[in-house]
Parts: sequence; C-alpha cells; structure tokens
Amino acid sequence: MKFLSNIKLSLGSYTLKKRSKQIKRFKTVHNFNTARTAGIIFHCTGDNDFKVIKTFKKYLEQRQIEPFILGYINEKQVPDYFLLRQGFNCFCLKDLSWIYIPSVPAVEQFLKKEFDVLFDLSTGFHFPIHYLVSLSTAQYKVGRFTTQTDFDLMIDISKDNNLAFFTEQVIHYLNIIQRTNDHLIEDIMDTSNK
Repeated sequence: MKFLSNIKLSLGSYTLKKRSKQIKRFKTVHNFNTARTAGIIFHCTGDNDFKVIKTFKKYLEQRQIEPFILGYINEKQVPDYFLLRQGFNCFCLKDLSWIYIPSVPAVEQFLKKEFDVLFDLSTGFHFPIHYLVSLSTAQYKVGRFTTQTDFDLMIDISKDNNLAFFTEQVIHYLNIIQRTNDHLIEDIMDTSNK
C-alpha cells in the first residue's frame, strides 16, 4: 500500500512541477500595514485548530486585512460541525484526485485569488497543502521552516510545533518587518532632507 502511495505522490509531484513552471508571481514583502488581502491555509486536526485560526482571522480583520481561509481535513468526510463555521472553507480526502490533487470550488477560488500575503499555517507536510501553496500567486508567502522553497519568510517552530505558537510567531515576525520598514522610511526621509 505504501508503494502505491509513493507512486501516486510522485505523479502528483510531477504534475505540480509542470504546473508551477507556468505560474507568474510578483514578489513583494508585506506586513500587517501593507497587506489588504490574506490567504490562510492550514491542516485541521480538531476544534482547537479552528479556535486558533478564528483568533488569527479576527486579528487580521482588525488590521483591515480581508482573509480567505482554507482548511484541509485528512479524513474521508468533513465533519458536520466544521461545515457550520462561517468564513471557513474546507476540503478533505474525498476532494482529492487519485494523485492527491485537491479539486473543489473553494480550492479553485483560493488559487484564483492574488493575495498580498499567504499564510501556510500547517505544522507538518501535507501534499495537497504544498500543492496549493506552490501554485498560489500570492505576493508574499509565510510558512514554517522547511527544506521546501515555497516560502518567502520561514518561521522555525521546532521548539513548539503547535498552531497557537505558530500564529504567535507569525504575528511577532510580521510586526518586526513593520518596524524595520518604518526605520528604512525614516532613514530615506532623513537622507533626502540633507
């Protein structure tokens, strides 16, 4: 069974490699002041994950950033209590092709959006999430530290590999980027006034 899974994964990876060559992406650094739209993708393992993402969603909305949330549930069906979450889109195993490529309206919508920032808040590798992050045209991609090259900003969560810690670190580091940009703007203004 593992052998068959590996073959299917290899074919999915080959398809991704071909498709990603066609992606045109305008890269730019964003923080919570410059971003207006954000994609959030995560692997949902239970109700606690939803609570963390809901808190992060609220944080973004308070910063005038419009979020689009997509959760991957590694089960055959999306549990009923997940379907009742307003503002959350989900997909599961039955929504994947035989080579693990997701295909449902919410996924297609996700890929069509040109987000200012894409947050991959999954704490481990899941090919369907990797596929979507790779094909996203988001200007700035944020995710966990990994050997993959999907992200513009990688955050090390090896000390505490849980979603709550991850979102805290994302907020912390994007606010540091903000302060750095403020200093750069001040330095440019000082230089131009001399």
